[in-house]
Parts: sequence; C-alpha cells; structure tokens
Amino acid sequence: MIDLSTFISQLKTIATQLSNSIPFMVQHKIWEGFFKQKAVLSISIIAAIIIPYNVYNHFSTFTSNILSQKQGIVGVEMVQNSFLDHINGSNKYLVLILLHMLNVYFSNKTIEKLSGTFVNISFKELIHSQFRNLIVIIRNWIYELIIGVGISIVLGVFGPEWLEDILKFLIGSYFIGFIYLDNYNAAFKIPIKTSSEIVYNHIGAAFGLGIVAKILFFLPFVGPILASFVCGVAGTWYMHTSINQHLASEAYSD
Repeated sequence: MIDLSTFISQLKTIATQLSNSIPFMVQHKIWEGFFKQKAVLSISIIAAIIIPYNVYNHFSTFTSNILSQKQGIVGVEMVQNSFLDHINGSNKYLVLILLHMLNVYFSNKTIEKLSGTFVNISFKELIHSQFRNLIVIIRNWIYELIIGVGISIVLGVFGPEWLEDILKFLIGSYFIGFIYLDNYNAAFKIPIKTSSEIVYNHIGAAFGLGIVAKILFFLPFVGPILASFVCGVAGTWYMHTSINQHLASEAYSD
C-alpha cells in the first residue's frame, strides 16, 4: 500500500509536468509530422468507423430495457440507477479509444525529445497497440462500474449522498489516468497485469492525470483532443523520469 507522503509527492510531480506540458510541446514542436504519419491516421479513421457513438446508444438502450424488467426486486432500482449512470458516463472511454493513435503519437514524440532517440513503431505494432488499448479500456470500465455500484449501495444505505459523486469522480479519475500511464508501458511491451501493478505504484500521478483529463472532457470538441496533448505528454514525461523508466531504444523492440 502506497503511503500518503509518496502519493502527495507523485501528485506534485505530475501537477508540475501537466502545467509544463504545453510549453514543452511548443518548445519541441512535437506535433510536427503527425499528418505525415499515414499509418497513424489510417488506424484513427478505422477506429472511428468501427467504434461509432451509436454503438454506445444501442448498448445503453439494451441495458435499460433489461434492467427495467427487474423493478420488483428489493434494492435493484438502486443498482439499476447506478449502473445506468456509469453506462451514460462511458463516453469518455469511447473518446479514448478513438483518440488512442493521437495519444500514441504524442507519447512517442515525448520519449524522443526527452531521450534524443528516435522511436520507430511499425504498422503491425500500431494495430497491436490499438487492440491492447481496447482491452485496457474495457478492463478499466468494468472495474469502475463494479466499484461505482458498490459505492452506490454502501452510501445508499449509510450515506451521505453527497459523498457518492465525489468518490465516483475520484475512482473514474484513477482509471482514466491509468490509461495515459499505461501508454508508456505499452511502448515497451509490458504485459497489462504488470503495467497495472506499476501504475498502482504511481497512483498519485494517475489521479492527477485523470482529474485533469476528466475536466478537459467537459469542453466540447476540443476538450478530448486537448486532453490527448496535455495528459499524453505529461503521463509519458512522468513515467520516463520515474523509477520505472526504460531506455528509449527499447521501445517497440522485439
């Protein structure tokens, strides 16, 4: 279990890197060459086609119909409402899937600028990265859903109600921040299970990243893209200067 002083130290470090991420991007012009990356653009477009927002709408309607048939069971309504709240809040994960290639590009460029080593990623590795990201997001979404329902049940009985939204926001922030830190681990082909242990050891950074990302997601259109820039750079910057850093030359190596 991580101690409070370490948590606060990690939070301070990621806060500094978040505040310096845009100056870092401007100084190094890390956006240059993005539109020349045909593989990155192709996967982004394919992901946007395969995982459209209407999938979410159909799934939400489907689960609503199923749960509405269970109204007669004691306590089910509380669980239903909490479950549907999380379904309705899952747009953030769909956005992260659609923008994953953008996150990968800026993460790799950040490693390059910090290390001075060129990071080469093949089309095959881009495909693998997209699938890994999908697995991580589904995993995090399920965990957030289960924990959120548990929080609703406990506080629905013992209260106070105002604490429920705060705890759910914090839990969601951790799982969103997790994804930005995992992007770095994915570049070095660290298994998801091992990566989750590493990210947990940097829980303060994950919370900081997730809180900023969730706030930026409230901005229409530009918010998610801005989150990819700011949190993608800061998350990679944090990991590449942490005790779990790797040599840039090892990125995507066989």
